[in-house]
Amino acid sequence: GVVRYFAFGSNLLRSKMDKRGETGVIACTAGVVPDHRLAFNMRMFPPLEPSMASIEPSPGEVCEGALYTLTRDGYEALWQSEGGGMERPGYEEVSVPVSVDGTIVQAVTLRAAPWMRLRRDAPPSARYKELIVQGAVELGLSDAYVSMLSALPAASPSPALRALATAHGVVAVLLLRLSAALGAPWARRVLAPVRAACYALLRAQASSRAEAQRGAARSASATLVGFTSEAAMAAILLPTAALGASARLVLRACGREGWVRFGPPSAR
Repeated sequence: GVVRYFAFGSNLLRSKMDKRGETGVIACTAGVVPDHRLAFNMRMFPPLEPSMASIEPSPGEVCEGALYTLTRDGYEALWQSEGGGMERPGYEEVSVPVSVDGTIVQAVTLRAAPWMRLRRDAPPSARYKELIVQGAVELGLSDAYVSMLSALPAASPSPALRALATAHGVVAVLLLRLSAALGAPWARRVLAPVRAACYALLRAQASSRAEAQRGAARSASATLVGFTSEAAMAAILLPTAALGASARLVLRACGREGWVRFGPPSAR
């Protein structure tokens, strides 16, 4: 049998699908899911990769994307590459109606699981946004939709903030390992206040940039908000970044640096 799968994030790019292994792509065409919107509410790692794309019900809106026809084994490989084999997957499988040339077909898509879902959208990274825009252009989605994607505010931290966030990430990874090893959910929540503060600052940046694009605010004001937000995030991340940098040095000396290596997450 075959499985119809609707993609809306970086899996719009055929090259991304190919990198996921033997996904068994039989066919791919552009499609539209009515009464849904493209959301960026999957919680990730602010400010490096603040959010990933998801899909949410939204009357009157549409989510454009790629309708793939996959072999059943190919879809299973895709699901595993998206973390489906984990004890607590970050996605849930949902069925959506996809319109293709006026014909409606049902397809499975991957929505952020409730425990990974942010209450409000957060800006994606510039890296991730560019993948989605490239995929939309490659697939031939509507000009209006491509323009909407291109206009989305994106997180693009300075090299200094990126370095602090990377060092902070060492602590985050160690806490995740501790939580898994000890069965201690509290360890996952230790850095929750830091994440919440980063999300609030990133949203403020995004809102200011959007207003400047619409002409509702001066570019100088947006620049000031951006600078202030970056400085605030740097101050918030500094303590754990210092701890993370020290931990990395110790692990490197012990030949265990691989324990805390991380990078951009696999993206849908």
